[in-house]
Amino acid sequence: MVVRVGFIGAGGIAQMHMRNLQRLTGVSVVAVHDIDRARAESVVSLFPGCQVFDSYRELIERGGVDALWICLPPFAHESQEIEAARAGIHLFVEKPLATTEERARAIFAAIKEAGVIAAVGYNWRWLDITAKAREILQGTPIAMALGYWLGGMPGVPWWRRKDQSGGQIVEQTTHIFDLARYLLGEVTEVHAYGFRGLMQDVPDYDTEDASCVSLRFRNGTIANIASTDLLPPGAGKIGLDLIGRDVRLELTNRALTVYRAHERTTYDSHNDPYYDEAVAFIEAVRTGDASGLRSTYEDALRTHLVTVSANRSLEQGRPVSVPAL
Repeated sequence: MVVRVGFIGAGGIAQMHMRNLQRLTGVSVVAVHDIDRARAESVVSLFPGCQVFDSYRELIERGGVDALWICLPPFAHESQEIEAARAGIHLFVEKPLATTEERARAIFAAIKEAGVIAAVGYNWRWLDITAKAREILQGTPIAMALGYWLGGMPGVPWWRRKDQSGGQIVEQTTHIFDLARYLLGEVTEVHAYGFRGLMQDVPDYDTEDASCVSLRFRNGTIANIASTDLLPPGAGKIGLDLIGRDVRLELTNRALTVYRAHERTTYDSHNDPYYDEAVAFIEAVRTGDASGLRSTYEDALRTHLVTVSANRSLEQGRPVSVPAL
């Protein structure tokens, strides 16, 4: 069976996914839509015969696809997933799911009703070192976690507008929130603090310069996840530290380091998580068995509820309970 794939959005992350699909047998990218038609037409050079559509509705109705990659900025999630699910098309959605809780819930309801397979691109879950961390944590209770996405401001103009990106917590640091959930379980409460004022010279900038979010997990573990976009190139730091008795795990996207008494062990990452998540999704579509997926839309929605709750805490200035799914 050849899995016929379409893309809504043909930017940088979509092109990376396309290159991975080129490596797979039995997969063909046959349809693409992007608001920048020239960018959409560039896909034809990668996949001769791929049709370029002027609208996502036209692609959904006439593209003849089995599966659809949704690679859009947060604000651009309208009814693409809903209409595709109703058409029986399986979905791979790049994070974040949307800017709001309401939009993501509406999409999930349509996916659930249609019964289509839906995966989300939380690629940190597919790292071999994340699997190693989960293995170690099976016998290692964790008291506290410290997460961080400390970097610079992305260049795309929508990112600096909170109504379009959801802010750094929702759009970027969501990877660390999701990683914490994947390793430690569900979050019940968050309390966020934010700082603004150092980016006043940046046009249309209305999000936090920095934030700290305290989390309480259902199992009693506590955590803090910090974000900033103030740093110059080369000064960033991204990862998650996990602290238990006589042990600290430090997990980045390149290595896992385990510190114990008078001992330090480092495990380097050797796999391509983007490729592995694509393989798993295509296999799920081909077989109808989604059990091999590590981030379903339902699971990703639970992470989204944590991040939008953090935004709500920023607005209200108080702790906020994470709503149930």
